[in-house]
Amino acid sequence: MMSALPSLPDLNSSKLDFFDSEIDEAIEKIGLLAGKKYHGASVVSFVYKHRASRFEQMTSLSHAAREKLKDTVDISSLPIRKKLISRDGTVKFLFEVQTLKGPQEIEAVYIPDETRVTLCVSSQVGCKMACQFCLTAQLGFKAHLSAGDIVRQFYTASLEPDLRPITNIVFMGMGEPFDNFDQVRKATRILTDTRGFDLSARKITVSTVGLVEKIDQLTKEDPFRLAVSLNATTNDLRSKIMPVNRRWNLEELMRSCRQYSKRTNKRITFEYILMKDLTDRDEDVKRLIQLMSGLRCKINLIPYNESPFTEFKRPDDNRIQSFHAQLLKAQFPVFIRKNRGNDIFAACGMLKKLEPQ
Repeated sequence: MMSALPSLPDLNSSKLDFFDSEIDEAIEKIGLLAGKKYHGASVVSFVYKHRASRFEQMTSLSHAAREKLKDTVDISSLPIRKKLISRDGTVKFLFEVQTLKGPQEIEAVYIPDETRVTLCVSSQVGCKMACQFCLTAQLGFKAHLSAGDIVRQFYTASLEPDLRPITNIVFMGMGEPFDNFDQVRKATRILTDTRGFDLSARKITVSTVGLVEKIDQLTKEDPFRLAVSLNATTNDLRSKIMPVNRRWNLEELMRSCRQYSKRTNKRITFEYILMKDLTDRDEDVKRLIQLMSGLRCKINLIPYNESPFTEFKRPDDNRIQSFHAQLLKAQFPVFIRKNRGNDIFAACGMLKKLEPQ
């Protein structure tokens, strides 16, 4: 119908970005472009289910349809500018993305474990949040990523022939996901659609430093789990190392988290970075227990990943184990996160397009 044509891309200037389209939208628009509605569903299946990366591979489509779609629809993966492999098997990708500010580079991290394979994706180029312990913060903010940029990180990594299939996604790479709220939400819908990659919402985690106004907008239908980067138990310290706390303090943040848990019946993950003589003391454990009291949650302890670019230090193993033991005694589900990819600057808080030293 002629009324549908304005929703199509300007074929003289740009292609339809396949990965930036939600599944219904992709099916409709590609069907219109190819001339038959069922072609849209065929292309979606070829790309998402069979990892087709070229229209020439879609042999059930007519030659004419394939040629037209090749000129009007973009199903390309992200260019990989560099790939670094850690001695522990972690892989860091340096991807190029096209933004309104021109070409930019982002990092994503592939983390294989015994029972799962996690991809840590970026949601922005750089970050606005200025957390003092994070290397990405030193880049400042460059650009938002589109939902398509986020989905393409998963798609591109999944095409690598020597890597195991990815089972989990964490939005813990470059950027603050909730500062790019709509695009992150859209990406999680695309990633979990049964006609798309069909990932379980239980295996997608979106982390925030505590943007309360966005947490308050989350619903039970959002297809991901929430993680909150806490990292301090007093407002004074958290405001120093995480400026977001000056806007939404611990009391406001914990109020929002409790309401979210009650509203959605979902458990929250709290991430807590252990920094020597700063956040690892016995009094910190006691305050953390008070903050978490009565809340359905789990706690991930992250021993700080040291680098030459910050002043913070990792506590010794005895201090880490003591902190962990006290939380266990208080009957919290608590885990010490393994440090992965430190030698290639791929560990938590280290994404800054850095080469190994």
